[in-house]
Amino acid sequence: MKKPAKFRRAAICAAMLILSAAAAAGWRVDALTLTGEAGRAVFALPAANGYRFTTGYTHSVELTPVEDEYAAACGALWNWQERVKSSNAGMPSIAPEHGRYINTDEWLIFQGGRRPAERFYLRVGSEEFGRNWIELPPYGRAELYKIMPGVRLTVAAEKRPLALIFPAGLELLEKR
Repeated sequence: MKKPAKFRRAAICAAMLILSAAAAAGWRVDALTLTGEAGRAVFALPAANGYRFTTGYTHSVELTPVEDEYAAACGALWNWQERVKSSNAGMPSIAPEHGRYINTDEWLIFQGGRRPAERFYLRVGSEEFGRNWIELPPYGRAELYKIMPGVRLTVAAEKRPLALIFPAGLELLEKR
């Protein structure tokens, strides 16, 4: 017995929807995670290729702000640029190889020239030393030194299936 055409069309549409949902759930995307010393995710979110975020702190010797801008791409973190107010006490002072130096009225900017990394470590300071923060657009900014002073965070990017990335920690951000 032959099934009517409208049932075949409905079955094909249902199969296409199920297969599309399965493909989207298994689609590998960059996941940006910040984990604490116990291995618990402090922040986790899916990140589009090229997603940029910024970390900042107060330099312990110069007592001036330092800002690092990163991009998550292809399962790696790229240090796109570093902005500093002075170039003393171990802070950058020359343009990176394959990068450039920009001097503005407000910042000394060092762009590009760095290799990608799967992860880096961020030592969170305190009210007195460090005053670390992170800006995760469009979610907002978190003053890490107030939330978890003295913790060493691992900041990582990796490719994962979209269905296995569970956003976490976004409630800690100031601007929602």
